[in-house]
Amino acid sequence: MSDVQQAIEELVNEQVDSRIEDAISESNEIQSMRDEIDDVRNKVDGLVDNPDDLVDAVMLELTRKLCGGLDGDYVMVKKSYLKTLQAKENE
Repeated sequence: MSDVQQAIEELVNEQVDSRIEDAISESNEIQSMRDEIDDVRNKVDGLVDNPDDLVDAVMLELTRKLCGGLDGDYVMVKKSYLKTLQAKENE
């Protein structure tokens, strides 16, 4: 490949990349999606420091919502609390 051919290919690739980036940045749908992603990132960053804690928090919230939707008089209680109650009962 000659130097001229390589220079032409590089120039064409730069122009194509530039036009693609311009088209993406001018797209309202893409910008809207980026804004929504940024909003979610900001919310997540404010919730927890550790990603594992985030998973736990999401699972806890899902469980709360599921329990709240059940018919009847249900509440969520930690196992440690139940064990404490059982120990008091056995005394």
